Amino acid sequence: MRRMTFLLAALVVVLSCATASAGQTDEIPTFTKDIAPILYDNCVTCHRPDNIAPMALLEYTDARPWARSIKDLVVAREMPPWPADPKNSMKFRNERYLEQHEIDTIAAWVDAGAPKGNDADMPPKPVFPEGWTYEGGEPDYVFDLPIEYTVAAEGEEDYINFYSEIPWEADRFAEVLELRPSDFRLVHHSGAYTVDLPWGTQVIDGVLHDLEGNSLLRARLPRRPVEPDEEVEPASAGRVAQRVFNEVNLPGSSKLLSYVPGRGVERHRPGTGKRLAAGKWVRWTMHYNPIGVEATERSKLGIWFNTQPVTHEVLTRQAGNAFPTDPFGNDIYIVQGEEIKPTRDPETGRVRRAQIPNIPSYTDDWKITGITPINEPVTLYALSPHMHLRGKSLRWIVTYPDGREETLLDVPEFDFNWQIHFELEEPLYLPAGSKITGIGVYDNSLGNRWNPGPQLEVYWGQQSWDEMYQAFTEYTVESQDLTKPQPSTNDE
Repeated sequence: MRRMTFLLAALVVVLSCATASAGQTDEIPTFTKDIAPILYDNCVTCHRPDNIAPMALLEYTDARPWARSIKDLVVAREMPPWPADPKNSMKFRNERYLEQHEIDTIAAWVDAGAPKGNDADMPPKPVFPEGWTYEGGEPDYVFDLPIEYTVAAEGEEDYINFYSEIPWEADRFAEVLELRPSDFRLVHHSGAYTVDLPWGTQVIDGVLHDLEGNSLLRARLPRRPVEPDEEVEPASAGRVAQRVFNEVNLPGSSKLLSYVPGRGVERHRPGTGKRLAAGKWVRWTMHYNPIGVEATERSKLGIWFNTQPVTHEVLTRQAGNAFPTDPFGNDIYIVQGEEIKPTRDPETGRVRRAQIPNIPSYTDDWKITGITPINEPVTLYALSPHMHLRGKSLRWIVTYPDGREETLLDVPEFDFNWQIHFELEEPLYLPAGSKITGIGVYDNSLGNRWNPGPQLEVYWGQQSWDEMYQAFTEYTVESQDLTKPQPSTNDE
Protein backbone atom coordinates (compact mmCIF):
# COMPACT_ATOMS: atom_id res chain seq x y z
CA MET A 1 0.00 0.00 0.00
CA ARG A 2 2.79 2.38 0.92
CA ARG A 3 4.54 1.49 -2.33
CA MET A 4 1.38 2.31 -4.30
CA THR A 5 0.99 5.62 -2.45
CA PHE A 6 4.62 6.53 -3.16
CA LEU A 7 4.20 5.75 -6.88
CA LEU A 8 1.04 7.85 -7.10
CA ALA A 9 2.77 10.76 -5.37
CA ALA A 10 5.73 10.50 -7.71
CA LEU A 11 3.42 10.48 -10.71
CA VAL A 12 1.69 13.63 -9.47
CA VAL A 13 5.09 15.38 -9.11
CA VAL A 14 6.17 14.33 -12.60
CA LEU A 15 2.89 15.51 -14.12
CA SER A 16 3.12 18.79 -12.22
CA CYS A 17 6.67 19.39 -13.45
CA ALA A 18 5.66 18.52 -16.99
CA THR A 19 2.73 20.92 -16.80
CA ALA A 20 4.95 23.68 -15.44
CA SER A 21 7.56 23.03 -18.14
CA ALA A 22 4.88 23.17 -20.81
CA GLY A 23 3.65 26.49 -19.43
CA GLN A 24 7.19 27.89 -19.40
CA THR A 25 7.77 26.71 -22.98
CA ASP A 26 4.67 28.55 -24.10
CA GLU A 27 6.13 31.78 -22.66
CA ILE A 28 9.45 31.52 -24.50
CA PRO A 29 9.59 34.08 -27.35
CA THR A 30 9.90 32.66 -30.85
CA PHE A 31 11.23 34.22 -34.01
CA THR A 32 8.01 33.93 -36.00
CA LYS A 33 5.68 35.28 -33.33
CA ASP A 34 7.78 37.72 -31.30
CA ILE A 35 11.11 38.58 -32.92
CA ALA A 36 10.21 39.03 -36.59
CA PRO A 37 7.71 41.85 -35.84
CA ILE A 38 10.42 43.75 -33.93
CA LEU A 39 12.96 43.30 -36.71
CA TYR A 40 10.45 44.25 -39.41
CA ASP A 41 9.48 47.46 -37.60
CA ASN A 42 12.99 48.59 -36.67
CA CYS A 43 15.77 46.82 -38.57
CA VAL A 44 15.05 45.52 -42.07
CA THR A 45 15.14 48.92 -43.73
CA CYS A 46 18.89 48.31 -43.67
CA HIS A 47 19.08 44.58 -42.89
CA ARG A 48 17.81 43.15 -46.18
CA PRO A 49 19.49 41.87 -49.35
CA ASP A 50 21.55 44.37 -51.36
CA ASN A 51 21.39 47.04 -48.70
CA ILE A 52 23.89 48.75 -46.43
CA ALA A 53 23.83 46.30 -43.51
CA PRO A 54 26.23 43.33 -43.65
CA MET A 55 23.46 40.74 -43.18
CA ALA A 56 19.74 40.36 -43.87
CA LEU A 57 17.29 39.69 -41.04
CA LEU A 58 14.12 38.93 -42.97
CA GLU A 59 14.12 35.16 -42.45
CA TYR A 60 14.79 32.92 -39.45
CA THR A 61 17.70 31.34 -41.32
CA ASP A 62 19.13 34.87 -41.79
CA ALA A 63 18.84 35.89 -38.15
CA ARG A 64 19.64 32.66 -36.28
CA PRO A 65 23.44 32.70 -36.85
CA TRP A 66 23.58 36.27 -35.55
CA ALA A 67 21.34 35.76 -32.50
CA ARG A 68 24.01 36.31 -29.84
CA SER A 69 25.36 39.39 -31.62
CA ILE A 70 21.83 40.79 -32.03
CA LYS A 71 21.23 40.45 -28.30
CA ASP A 72 24.54 42.08 -27.35
CA LEU A 73 24.01 45.06 -29.66
CA VAL A 74 20.40 45.78 -28.71
CA VAL A 75 21.10 45.37 -24.97
CA ALA A 76 23.96 47.86 -25.35
CA ARG A 77 21.58 50.09 -27.39
CA GLU A 78 24.06 50.22 -30.25
CA MET A 79 21.38 48.90 -32.60
CA PRO A 80 19.25 50.27 -34.08
CA PRO A 81 21.67 53.22 -34.37
CA TRP A 82 20.12 56.31 -32.78
CA PRO A 83 22.84 58.56 -31.35
CA ALA A 84 20.58 61.34 -30.03
CA ASP A 85 20.32 61.63 -26.27
CA PRO A 86 16.55 61.24 -25.66
CA LYS A 87 16.80 63.02 -22.30
CA ASN A 88 18.43 66.11 -23.79
CA SER A 89 16.90 66.37 -27.27
CA MET A 90 13.55 67.18 -28.78
CA LYS A 91 11.26 64.41 -30.04
CA PHE A 92 11.83 63.19 -33.60
CA ARG A 93 9.37 61.48 -35.89
CA ASN A 94 11.99 59.06 -37.27
CA GLU A 95 13.25 57.79 -33.90
CA ARG A 96 14.22 54.14 -34.13
CA TYR A 97 15.38 52.97 -30.76
CA LEU A 98 13.81 49.90 -29.14
CA GLU A 99 11.53 50.00 -26.14
CA GLN A 100 12.83 48.15 -23.09
CA HIS A 101 10.23 45.38 -23.40
CA GLU A 102 11.41 44.74 -26.98
CA ILE A 103 15.01 44.48 -25.80
CA ASP A 104 13.92 42.10 -23.04
CA THR A 105 12.03 39.95 -25.58
CA ILE A 106 15.08 39.63 -27.83
CA ALA A 107 17.31 38.77 -24.86
CA ALA A 108 14.86 36.10 -23.64
CA TRP A 109 14.65 34.61 -27.16
CA VAL A 110 18.43 34.32 -27.44
CA ASP A 111 18.83 32.94 -23.92
CA ALA A 112 16.25 30.25 -24.74
CA GLY A 113 18.25 29.07 -27.73
CA ALA A 114 16.64 31.32 -30.37
CA PRO A 115 13.72 29.01 -31.29
CA LYS A 116 11.98 29.46 -34.62
CA GLY A 117 8.32 28.92 -33.66
CA ASN A 118 5.36 28.12 -35.92
CA ASP A 119 5.48 29.24 -39.55
CA ALA A 120 1.82 30.26 -39.28
CA ASP A 121 2.81 33.01 -36.82
CA MET A 122 5.18 34.71 -39.28
CA PRO A 123 4.04 38.27 -40.11
CA PRO A 124 3.92 39.56 -43.72
CA LYS A 125 7.30 40.81 -44.91
CA PRO A 126 7.64 44.56 -45.46
CA VAL A 127 7.37 45.55 -49.11
CA PHE A 128 10.02 47.90 -50.44
CA PRO A 129 10.12 49.19 -54.01
CA GLU A 130 12.96 47.35 -55.70
CA GLY A 131 16.18 49.26 -55.23
CA TRP A 132 14.74 51.83 -52.78
CA THR A 133 14.45 52.30 -49.03
CA TYR A 134 11.46 54.67 -48.94
CA GLU A 135 8.28 52.64 -48.64
CA GLY A 136 6.02 55.00 -50.60
CA GLY A 137 6.08 53.09 -53.88
CA GLU A 138 8.27 53.62 -56.94
CA PRO A 139 9.71 57.14 -57.42
CA ASP A 140 7.89 59.53 -59.75
CA TYR A 141 11.22 60.33 -61.43
CA VAL A 142 14.74 58.92 -61.21
CA PHE A 143 18.01 60.67 -62.02
CA ASP A 144 20.90 58.28 -62.70
CA LEU A 145 24.49 59.26 -62.13
CA PRO A 146 25.49 60.27 -65.67
CA ILE A 147 28.24 57.66 -65.93
CA GLU A 148 29.21 54.40 -64.28
CA TYR A 149 32.28 55.48 -62.37
CA THR A 150 35.26 53.17 -61.75
CA VAL A 151 36.88 53.45 -58.32
CA ALA A 152 40.53 52.38 -58.25
CA ALA A 153 41.54 49.59 -55.88
CA GLU A 154 43.91 51.81 -53.90
CA GLY A 155 45.00 55.41 -53.56
CA GLU A 156 43.41 58.64 -52.37
CA GLU A 157 39.68 58.88 -51.96
CA ASP A 158 37.93 60.46 -54.97
CA TYR A 159 35.89 63.62 -54.36
CA ILE A 160 34.39 64.59 -57.70
CA ASN A 161 31.33 66.19 -59.31
CA PHE A 162 28.99 65.06 -62.08
CA TYR A 163 26.06 66.92 -63.64
CA SER A 164 22.58 65.92 -64.85
CA GLU A 165 20.31 68.41 -66.61
CA ILE A 166 16.87 68.98 -65.07
CA PRO A 167 14.53 68.09 -67.95
CA TRP A 168 11.24 69.84 -67.18
CA GLU A 169 10.11 73.29 -68.33
CA ALA A 170 8.67 74.57 -65.03
CA ASP A 171 9.91 74.30 -61.46
CA ARG A 172 8.79 71.19 -59.57
CA PHE A 173 8.97 70.25 -55.90
CA ALA A 174 10.05 67.01 -54.24
CA GLU A 175 8.20 65.97 -51.11
CA VAL A 176 10.45 62.92 -50.70
CA LEU A 177 13.96 62.32 -52.05
CA GLU A 178 16.28 59.33 -51.82
CA LEU A 179 19.93 59.30 -52.81
CA ARG A 180 21.04 55.69 -53.12
CA PRO A 181 24.44 54.19 -54.05
CA SER A 182 24.60 51.15 -56.29
CA ASP A 183 27.51 49.84 -54.16
CA PHE A 184 27.42 50.94 -50.52
CA ARG A 185 31.04 49.85 -49.97
CA LEU A 186 32.34 52.53 -52.31
CA VAL A 187 30.45 55.65 -51.24
CA HIS A 188 31.88 57.51 -48.26
CA HIS A 189 29.15 60.12 -48.71
CA SER A 190 27.44 61.97 -51.53
CA GLY A 191 25.25 65.00 -52.08
CA ALA A 192 22.76 66.22 -54.66
CA TYR A 193 22.40 69.95 -55.38
CA THR A 194 20.44 72.15 -57.77
CA VAL A 195 22.94 74.50 -59.41
CA ASP A 196 23.87 76.68 -62.34
CA LEU A 197 27.04 75.83 -64.24
CA PRO A 198 30.18 77.77 -63.34
CA TRP A 199 31.23 80.52 -65.73
CA GLY A 200 33.00 79.33 -68.89
CA THR A 201 31.95 75.69 -68.61
CA GLN A 202 29.79 73.12 -70.37
CA VAL A 203 28.73 69.56 -69.55
CA ILE A 204 29.78 66.69 -71.81
CA ASP A 205 28.66 63.18 -70.81
CA GLY A 206 27.90 64.32 -67.28
CA VAL A 207 31.35 65.84 -66.70
CA LEU A 208 32.22 69.55 -66.54
CA HIS A 209 34.41 70.80 -69.42
CA ASP A 210 35.70 74.19 -70.45
CA LEU A 211 34.36 75.78 -73.62
CA GLU A 212 37.18 74.24 -75.64
CA GLY A 213 36.14 70.73 -74.60
CA ASN A 214 38.85 70.05 -72.00
CA SER A 215 37.69 67.99 -69.01
CA LEU A 216 37.56 69.80 -65.67
CA LEU A 217 36.89 66.67 -63.61
CA ARG A 218 40.12 67.20 -61.71
CA ALA A 219 41.27 70.55 -63.11
CA ARG A 220 40.89 74.14 -61.98
CA LEU A 221 37.92 76.09 -63.29
CA PRO A 222 38.27 78.92 -65.80
CA ARG A 223 38.61 82.29 -64.08
CA ARG A 224 35.91 84.77 -64.97
CA PRO A 225 36.54 88.53 -64.88
CA VAL A 226 36.13 89.93 -61.35
CA GLU A 227 35.51 93.37 -59.92
CA PRO A 228 38.29 94.95 -57.83
CA ASP A 229 36.46 94.54 -54.50
CA GLU A 230 34.74 91.26 -55.30
CA GLU A 231 35.23 88.26 -53.04
CA VAL A 232 36.52 85.32 -55.10
CA GLU A 233 35.68 81.77 -54.15
CA PRO A 234 38.35 79.04 -54.44
CA ALA A 235 38.23 77.40 -57.86
CA SER A 236 36.12 74.44 -56.72
CA ALA A 237 33.43 73.33 -59.15
CA GLY A 238 31.01 72.60 -56.33
CA ARG A 239 31.46 75.84 -54.41
CA VAL A 240 31.49 78.05 -57.49
CA ALA A 241 28.41 76.38 -59.02
CA GLN A 242 26.56 76.78 -55.74
CA ARG A 243 27.56 80.41 -55.40
CA VAL A 244 26.42 81.20 -58.95
CA PHE A 245 23.08 79.58 -58.15
CA ASN A 246 22.68 81.50 -54.90
CA GLU A 247 23.26 84.84 -56.63
CA VAL A 248 19.76 84.63 -58.15
CA ASN A 249 18.00 82.10 -55.88
CA LEU A 250 17.22 81.84 -52.19
CA PRO A 251 20.38 80.99 -50.22
CA GLY A 252 20.10 77.48 -48.91
CA SER A 253 17.87 76.33 -51.76
CA SER A 254 20.58 74.54 -53.73
CA LYS A 255 21.08 71.50 -51.49
CA LEU A 256 18.62 68.67 -52.14
CA LEU A 257 19.95 66.03 -49.74
CA SER A 258 22.96 63.95 -48.67
CA TYR A 259 23.74 60.27 -48.43
CA VAL A 260 25.95 58.96 -45.63
CA PRO A 261 25.67 55.62 -43.81
CA GLY A 262 22.43 55.88 -41.84
CA ARG A 263 20.96 58.63 -43.99
CA GLY A 264 19.82 59.04 -47.57
CA VAL A 265 16.05 59.55 -47.46
CA GLU A 266 14.44 62.92 -46.65
CA ARG A 267 10.68 63.27 -46.21
CA HIS A 268 9.16 66.74 -46.21
CA ARG A 269 5.77 67.75 -44.88
CA PRO A 270 2.89 68.01 -47.36
CA GLY A 271 2.81 71.60 -48.58
CA THR A 272 6.60 71.93 -48.37
CA GLY A 273 9.39 70.50 -50.49
CA LYS A 274 12.73 70.89 -52.23
CA ARG A 275 12.68 72.88 -55.44
CA LEU A 276 14.08 71.31 -58.63
CA ALA A 277 14.26 74.39 -60.79
CA ALA A 278 13.73 74.29 -64.54
CA GLY A 279 16.80 75.20 -66.56
CA LYS A 280 19.18 74.17 -63.77
CA TRP A 281 21.39 71.13 -63.20
CA VAL A 282 21.61 68.44 -60.55
CA ARG A 283 25.19 68.38 -59.31
CA TRP A 284 26.27 65.04 -57.87
CA THR A 285 29.10 65.49 -55.36
CA MET A 286 30.54 62.00 -54.91
CA HIS A 287 33.10 60.96 -52.29
CA TYR A 288 34.38 57.46 -53.10
CA ASN A 289 36.41 55.00 -50.99
CA PRO A 290 38.92 52.53 -52.48
CA ILE A 291 38.11 49.03 -51.15
CA GLY A 292 41.15 47.04 -52.28
CA VAL A 293 39.69 45.91 -55.60
CA GLU A 294 38.64 47.91 -58.63
CA ALA A 295 34.86 48.41 -58.63
CA THR A 296 32.18 50.49 -60.36
CA GLU A 297 29.38 52.63 -58.93
CA ARG A 298 26.34 54.43 -60.32
CA SER A 299 24.09 56.11 -57.76
CA LYS A 300 20.43 57.00 -58.26
CA LEU A 301 18.39 59.97 -57.08
CA GLY A 302 14.70 59.12 -56.62
CA ILE A 303 12.11 61.90 -56.59
CA TRP A 304 8.57 61.66 -55.22
CA PHE A 305 6.81 64.90 -56.20
CA ASN A 306 4.62 66.96 -53.89
CA THR A 307 1.22 65.48 -53.07
CA GLN A 308 -0.44 68.87 -52.53
CA PRO A 309 0.34 72.46 -53.57
CA VAL A 310 3.59 73.70 -52.06
CA THR A 311 3.37 76.87 -50.01
CA HIS A 312 6.92 76.94 -48.61
CA GLU A 313 10.25 75.88 -50.07
CA VAL A 314 12.52 73.86 -47.74
CA LEU A 315 15.98 75.42 -47.45
CA THR A 316 19.20 73.98 -46.00
CA ARG A 317 22.10 75.73 -44.32
CA GLN A 318 24.75 75.13 -41.70
CA ALA A 319 26.28 77.25 -39.00
CA GLY A 320 29.24 79.00 -40.58
CA ASN A 321 27.77 79.51 -44.06
CA ALA A 322 26.78 83.15 -44.04
CA PHE A 323 24.68 84.68 -46.82
CA PRO A 324 24.11 88.46 -46.79
CA THR A 325 20.56 88.43 -48.19
CA ASP A 326 18.70 85.70 -46.32
CA PRO A 327 16.66 85.61 -43.09
CA PHE A 328 19.79 84.72 -41.12
CA GLY A 329 22.35 87.22 -39.96
CA ASN A 330 26.08 86.91 -40.49
CA ASP A 331 27.24 83.75 -38.79
CA ILE A 332 29.83 83.69 -36.04
CA TYR A 333 32.53 81.08 -35.44
CA ILE A 334 34.06 80.65 -32.00
CA VAL A 335 37.01 78.25 -31.79
CA GLN A 336 38.37 77.30 -28.38
CA GLY A 337 36.74 80.42 -26.93
CA GLU A 338 38.08 82.84 -29.57
CA GLU A 339 35.89 84.39 -32.28
CA ILE A 340 37.17 83.83 -35.82
CA LYS A 341 36.37 86.70 -38.18
CA PRO A 342 36.65 87.25 -41.95
CA THR A 343 39.78 89.05 -43.11
CA ARG A 344 40.55 91.49 -45.92
CA ASP A 345 43.49 91.03 -48.28
CA PRO A 346 45.70 94.14 -47.74
CA GLU A 347 46.76 94.21 -51.41
CA THR A 348 43.50 93.53 -53.24
CA GLY A 349 41.01 94.58 -50.57
CA ARG A 350 39.00 91.42 -51.12
CA VAL A 351 37.18 89.89 -48.17
CA ARG A 352 38.18 86.34 -47.28
CA ARG A 353 36.07 83.88 -45.35
CA ALA A 354 36.92 83.28 -41.73
CA GLN A 355 39.70 80.69 -41.63
CA ILE A 356 39.13 77.96 -39.05
CA PRO A 357 42.44 76.88 -37.46
CA ASN A 358 43.58 73.28 -37.75
CA ILE A 359 43.03 70.83 -34.89
CA PRO A 360 46.31 70.35 -32.96
CA SER A 361 47.80 66.92 -32.38
CA TYR A 362 47.08 64.98 -29.17
CA THR A 363 44.09 67.19 -28.37
CA ASP A 364 40.72 66.07 -27.05
CA ASP A 365 37.65 68.25 -26.40
CA TRP A 366 38.66 70.70 -29.14
CA LYS A 367 35.58 72.86 -29.62
CA ILE A 368 34.12 74.87 -32.50
CA THR A 369 30.87 76.81 -32.13
CA GLY A 370 28.81 78.22 -34.99
CA ILE A 371 26.21 80.86 -34.09
CA THR A 372 23.47 81.79 -36.56
CA PRO A 373 21.32 84.85 -35.76
CA ILE A 374 17.79 84.76 -37.23
CA ASN A 375 16.53 88.04 -38.68
CA GLU A 376 12.98 87.03 -39.61
CA PRO A 377 10.68 84.18 -38.50
CA VAL A 378 11.47 80.69 -39.76
CA THR A 379 10.16 77.19 -39.11
CA LEU A 380 12.68 74.45 -38.37
CA TYR A 381 12.07 70.87 -39.55
CA ALA A 382 15.24 68.78 -39.30
CA LEU A 383 18.90 68.67 -38.27
CA SER A 384 21.82 66.68 -39.70
CA PRO A 385 25.30 66.43 -38.16
CA HIS A 386 28.30 65.60 -40.32
CA MET A 387 31.86 65.19 -39.03
CA HIS A 388 34.72 62.81 -39.77
CA LEU A 389 36.86 60.45 -37.70
CA ARG A 390 37.79 62.95 -34.97
CA GLY A 391 34.18 64.04 -34.48
CA LYS A 392 33.21 63.49 -30.83
CA SER A 393 29.92 65.27 -30.24
CA LEU A 394 27.59 67.85 -31.74
CA ARG A 395 24.81 69.77 -30.05
CA TRP A 396 22.30 72.34 -31.28
CA ILE A 397 20.82 74.99 -28.96
CA VAL A 398 18.21 77.61 -29.81
CA THR A 399 18.16 80.87 -27.87
CA TYR A 400 14.88 82.80 -28.05
CA PRO A 401 14.61 86.61 -27.99
CA ASP A 402 13.74 86.57 -24.27
CA GLY A 403 16.99 84.70 -23.50
CA ARG A 404 15.35 81.33 -22.92
CA GLU A 405 17.44 78.41 -24.22
CA GLU A 406 16.33 74.99 -25.47
CA THR A 407 18.44 72.07 -26.66
CA LEU A 408 17.24 70.89 -30.06
CA LEU A 409 19.53 67.92 -30.54
CA ASP A 410 22.35 66.45 -28.48
CA VAL A 411 24.58 63.77 -30.06
CA PRO A 412 26.99 63.08 -27.17
CA GLU A 413 28.85 60.23 -28.90
CA PHE A 414 29.09 60.99 -32.59
CA ASP A 415 29.63 57.87 -34.72
CA PHE A 416 31.20 58.43 -38.12
CA ASN A 417 29.74 55.09 -39.26
CA TRP A 418 26.09 56.12 -38.64
CA GLN A 419 25.02 59.68 -39.41
CA ILE A 420 21.32 60.38 -39.02
CA HIS A 421 18.98 63.01 -40.46
CA PHE A 422 16.87 63.96 -37.43
CA GLU A 423 13.30 64.97 -38.37
CA LEU A 424 11.50 66.95 -35.67
CA GLU A 425 8.26 65.34 -34.55
CA GLU A 426 6.61 68.76 -34.75
CA PRO A 427 7.97 71.70 -36.78
CA LEU A 428 9.48 74.39 -34.53
CA TYR A 429 8.63 78.08 -35.06
CA LEU A 430 11.57 80.41 -34.37
CA PRO A 431 10.78 84.13 -34.11
CA ALA A 432 13.04 86.91 -35.35
CA GLY A 433 15.73 87.67 -32.81
CA SER A 434 16.38 84.01 -32.05
CA LYS A 435 19.71 82.34 -32.74
CA ILE A 436 20.83 78.76 -33.38
CA THR A 437 24.11 77.60 -31.87
CA GLY A 438 25.88 74.47 -33.06
CA ILE A 439 28.62 73.17 -30.74
CA GLY A 440 31.01 70.60 -32.25
CA VAL A 441 33.70 68.81 -30.23
CA TYR A 442 36.62 66.86 -31.73
CA ASP A 443 38.98 64.26 -30.25
CA ASN A 444 42.41 64.07 -31.86
CA SER A 445 43.91 62.11 -28.98
CA LEU A 446 45.09 58.55 -28.38
CA GLY A 447 41.79 57.89 -26.63
CA ASN A 448 39.84 58.07 -29.91
CA ARG A 449 39.74 54.51 -31.28
CA TRP A 450 38.91 55.79 -34.81
CA ASN A 451 41.80 58.27 -34.90
CA PRO A 452 44.15 57.42 -37.81
CA GLY A 453 46.94 59.70 -36.55
CA PRO A 454 46.73 61.48 -33.17
CA GLN A 455 50.28 62.73 -33.68
CA LEU A 456 49.15 64.73 -36.73
CA GLU A 457 47.63 68.18 -37.04
CA VAL A 458 44.16 67.83 -38.62
CA TYR A 459 43.25 69.97 -41.63
CA TRP A 460 39.76 70.92 -42.82
CA GLY A 461 39.15 69.07 -46.06
CA GLN A 462 37.46 66.34 -48.01
CA GLN A 463 39.38 63.20 -47.09
CA SER A 464 38.22 61.02 -44.20
CA TRP A 465 41.45 61.75 -42.31
CA ASP A 466 40.70 65.50 -42.66
CA GLU A 467 37.78 67.04 -40.78
CA MET A 468 34.47 68.74 -41.46
CA TYR A 469 32.06 70.74 -39.31
CA GLN A 470 28.59 70.61 -40.82
CA ALA A 471 25.71 71.35 -38.49
CA PHE A 472 22.95 71.34 -41.10
CA THR A 473 19.42 72.60 -40.46
CA GLU A 474 16.34 72.46 -42.71
CA TYR A 475 13.83 75.28 -42.47
CA THR A 476 11.24 77.38 -44.29
CA VAL A 477 10.85 81.17 -44.24
CA GLU A 478 7.49 82.12 -42.72
CA SER A 479 6.94 85.13 -45.01
CA GLN A 480 7.18 82.98 -48.13
CA ASP A 481 3.89 81.76 -49.63
CA LEU A 482 4.31 80.21 -53.06
CA THR A 483 0.54 80.10 -53.60
CA LYS A 484 0.54 83.91 -53.84
CA PRO A 485 2.07 85.92 -56.71
CA GLN A 486 5.78 86.43 -56.13
CA PRO A 487 7.52 89.77 -56.70
CA SER A 488 8.81 90.15 -60.25
CA THR A 489 12.57 90.00 -60.79
CA ASN A 490 12.31 92.01 -64.04
CA ASP A 491 13.46 95.63 -64.13
CA GLU A 492 10.42 96.67 -66.13
